[in-house]
Amino acid sequence: MTKNYSEELKELIEVYKEKGFEWGKPIDYLEFRNGCSKEDMEKEIINCNCVEFVEKQKEQRETRYKLYFVYSSKTGRVYVVKFTEKIRIITIYPIGRQTLKNYKRELLILLFSPEKFDSVFFRIHFC
Repeated sequence: MTKNYSEELKELIEVYKEKGFEWGKPIDYLEFRNGCSKEDMEKEIINCNCVEFVEKQKEQRETRYKLYFVYSSKTGRVYVVKFTEKIRIITIYPIGRQTLKNYKRELLILLFSPEKFDSVFFRIHFC
């Protein structure tokens, strides 16, 4: 598992939140797929209170951030975001029980390997 970039993400969101959002996919599709409204998704990204882990990806000469939100032991959501003139939400998809189980397994491996330890992981709740 990689380093958690949640602090870097929060700083970027503070800079770009006044500029607004762009959507990489049709908003109707994203609302249907995730079962929540556009305003709820925007609010969740701006607040970042429930984010469990942020992964930084460098693809095609751009930097993307994958935000993992875990709501319970069976449900969660992943946002893929990049920063241009605005906050661009590339995609959003739900994650289920098996993905969360694998995620927690990787987390336990990380916690028990002291050379890769990161104190931010203490915020994760084991449901």
